[in-house]
Amino acid sequence: MNSLALIRATKFVLGLSLIAILPSVSTAQPLDDVTLEYQTDGIVATIRTTSPVRYVRHSPVSSGKTLEIYFERVPGVAFDEKWVDDETRNSPPSGLIPSFTVTTRDTSTRPKLVVEFSRDARFSVAAGKDQRSILITIRPDRTSAEVALPFLPAVNAVRATPRDANLAENNKQAFDLMGQARAALSAKKNEDAVGVLNKLLMLPPNDYSEDAQEWVGVARERAGQYDKAKTEYDLYLNLYPQGEGVPRVMQRLAGLSGTASGPGIVEATEKKQEARWSAYGGISARYYFGKSKEDTTTASFNNQAVTDSISLTDQSMLITTEDVSGRYISDDLDGRIVFRGNNTKNFLSGQSSQNRISSMYGEVKGRKQDYFLRVGRQSSNGAGVLGRFDGLSGSYGDAAYMRFNGVVGKLADYSDSTSPTFFGVSVDSGPFTAYGINQTVDGVLDRRAVGGEWRYYEDKKSLFALVDYDINLKALNASQVMGTMDALDASWNFMLDHRKAPSLSIRNALYGSSATSITQLEQAGLSASDVRDLALQRTATSNMGQIGMTKPLSEKWRVGADVRLSNTTATAASGVLGSTQGYLAANPSRGLEKSVTGQLMGTGLYKVGDIWSFSATLNTSSTVKGNSFYVYNHTDVKYGKYSWGLDSSMSLYKQTDQFNAVTTRFSPMVRASYRLKEQLTFDADLGFESGKYDGAESSKSTTRIFGSTGVRWDF
Repeated sequence: MNSLALIRATKFVLGLSLIAILPSVSTAQPLDDVTLEYQTDGIVATIRTTSPVRYVRHSPVSSGKTLEIYFERVPGVAFDEKWVDDETRNSPPSGLIPSFTVTTRDTSTRPKLVVEFSRDARFSVAAGKDQRSILITIRPDRTSAEVALPFLPAVNAVRATPRDANLAENNKQAFDLMGQARAALSAKKNEDAVGVLNKLLMLPPNDYSEDAQEWVGVARERAGQYDKAKTEYDLYLNLYPQGEGVPRVMQRLAGLSGTASGPGIVEATEKKQEARWSAYGGISARYYFGKSKEDTTTASFNNQAVTDSISLTDQSMLITTEDVSGRYISDDLDGRIVFRGNNTKNFLSGQSSQNRISSMYGEVKGRKQDYFLRVGRQSSNGAGVLGRFDGLSGSYGDAAYMRFNGVVGKLADYSDSTSPTFFGVSVDSGPFTAYGINQTVDGVLDRRAVGGEWRYYEDKKSLFALVDYDINLKALNASQVMGTMDALDASWNFMLDHRKAPSLSIRNALYGSSATSITQLEQAGLSASDVRDLALQRTATSNMGQIGMTKPLSEKWRVGADVRLSNTTATAASGVLGSTQGYLAANPSRGLEKSVTGQLMGTGLYKVGDIWSFSATLNTSSTVKGNSFYVYNHTDVKYGKYSWGLDSSMSLYKQTDQFNAVTTRFSPMVRASYRLKEQLTFDADLGFESGKYDGAESSKSTTRIFGSTGVRWDF
């Protein structure tokens, strides 16, 4: 990068460096970010998650005001954290597509993302290019028809009655420059036209700025500078989302799809536009409550039944969340400040409140040079990093050819005081990534691994593979292949996964131990080799394979099916009873676990925009056999000038264990939401659960009423 860009980038990052001093704990929030990118087929919204996911299916197929995307969490090298529901992200501002929110629902049972558009939208959904994203391609509102593309710009006359003297002078200069640019384009002197238009764009904003921004992209395109032309077109869409040239610019962008880069001409680095700040996000408050009653019946010594009852309020808390993003764009760099956190106020005695931060970082990337820096609390982007961390990450170079990445930090997803620190490097070259990472805890080597990732992405086809090998423990930590494709008039997804459970770490030796650190084990007489052996003995191996399909039955109905096989190996007894290393009893394998799910999805059955889902699941293992049934409906209801979103669901579950004890559970739930002027959202839900357990020696029945209500302000 040139010295000016480096100085600006350094100042920006140093100005944000204080945010790296953060609390030692963070919440398990699923959503990392939502970004927009202009591409050939439309505007692509990338929904990034904080750990790996696998896209399964979505409903409705291609249009509507509400979109539901079903996904599954993928076993990862990282520590698996429990995700929360009702987390929401806003889309970045855009005048070309409807604004939307993304909300997590049912993350522990039937995980899905609910995307709510401000108005009806046309879209398609696909798996992302890595393990941590899902893509929504949204058709712009203003590009439905072909438009005429003029060969030369129209140069309007200077205003006869300008608003002020300065504008009059700027318009006069801009008028002359537009005339020169038109003449250069007419003579096919495209590089000369670029230079003239850049001079115009250096002027203060005037009546010709918008046209010049469009035509500098045309001039670069005609000069063979395709990547730079795309940058100019993207800038036009950001600066003038309601501009007259939007349909033309979108059409020109579509024409650039698949075009190779030109030879690359050295351009002047004059600043064309004033630096711009923007901010968006949301703040919400939600109250959760729950009351339950439990009746337990056991036989006494004289075979007389004895019933004990207990009633209590088991949940009463207020969770406030903040999601704020600020963006700074200049001609040289694109910077962001992001803060996401929540405060949980518990109203039950004996339960603590907490204030946690999930993301708090500043980042900067070059608009003309290929560099990127981020400092603060952030989520892992893979390459062997085990989860959310406090630290610094950066890259330099073009990933299509060669990009070098570095990261250093301290993991933030651990609740104890022994958060590991690490540093790592990786290299991206096209679809391949190779990495190495070194991690320590309390001054002891915790993890030293090398690995690789490979990505293949094409329309309606994707493939991702990874391998992670721990050099310190001399064992394969994880290998995985997952992908999507269309075949036999159906969409397919699959995954094969082999990994250690939990992820390989020297700290696995602490399971069952009275020691709180590896240092204490070594002080008790264990050598480094003994500690490594103990960690391996206390780590199982997990194998899993699954395949899913979604097939249209008619215009309104689609059917889906998923089959999953998994197995976790047994672990032998390890350690010495009464010693510091402790004794961990053998843990038997559950054998081959099988799961089969069928899902029937419908839309527009009795009203435009309604969504239906019916699903049934059968699970079997050596210890448990269970089955469940679930039905769900979403409907938009208008009452006068008010529009409400209504959701209702009902689930049934039955399980029999190896001792013939039977557990049943029934749970209906309703939810209502109302959005006022795309800024304020009110919603509430109410549920009921009835459960029963019948065992050989006791029985138990439970009832529970639970719900929540909240308000969210988006800006």
